[in-house]
Amino acid sequence: MTAHRNSRSSSVSEEPQEAEQTWRDPAAKLLELGSHKLKQVELLAILIGSGVPGRSALAIATAVLEQYLSLYDIHRKGTVEDLTRVPGVGRDKAGRIMAAIELGRKLYRLWQLQRPQKPAPKADDDLIGDLSAPPEPAPPPPEGPSDAELLAAIIGSGIRDRPPKVIAEDLLARFGGSFRGLFGQDLGDWLPVKGLNSTKIIRICAALQVAARVARAIAW
Repeated sequence: MTAHRNSRSSSVSEEPQEAEQTWRDPAAKLLELGSHKLKQVELLAILIGSGVPGRSALAIATAVLEQYLSLYDIHRKGTVEDLTRVPGVGRDKAGRIMAAIELGRKLYRLWQLQRPQKPAPKADDDLIGDLSAPPEPAPPPPEGPSDAELLAAIIGSGIRDRPPKVIAEDLLARFGGSFRGLFGQDLGDWLPVKGLNSTKIIRICAALQVAARVARAIAW
């Protein structure tokens, strides 16, 4: 199974077509069909991870989307503090959601930096001689949390002598040093990273799908 593809706000047909089968467990659906087949609410439920008495992770995710409408809306207006106002969303769960959203922003900025530059209009040398200004360099990407810090927030917990950031750094080092290297990889190749288990791997995969959808929505 690979870390799957991409997809914007509710007005841009962000949701995949639902098969006839009803899935009660978003994690099982991700493993069976791929993260690109999951709805926004299912991706959020995986990031939320666990429910509270009387309220499942899916119910909490539904409440989040009742407040924000879409992943793109969370990008536009969401904060950790605001998310924690949703019953069942603590700071850790809100932090995981916002870390996935921030990966989407980073992915969009990277796409922008990699876009081919339009050639400058050809100048008339007889008119302007050597006075044409050189092209301005692309602005540096804004400072923000590192890939490892964002993945550490998504991973959530570590093991003895191996905190989440160390686990994240190990995972990134195996795939080019950037979270972009995780896209398209077989999830089984992540298992040798000490401190990762199936729950954390599925959570990272869901976060990457959230990031891809947010980046596409911003670019729309």
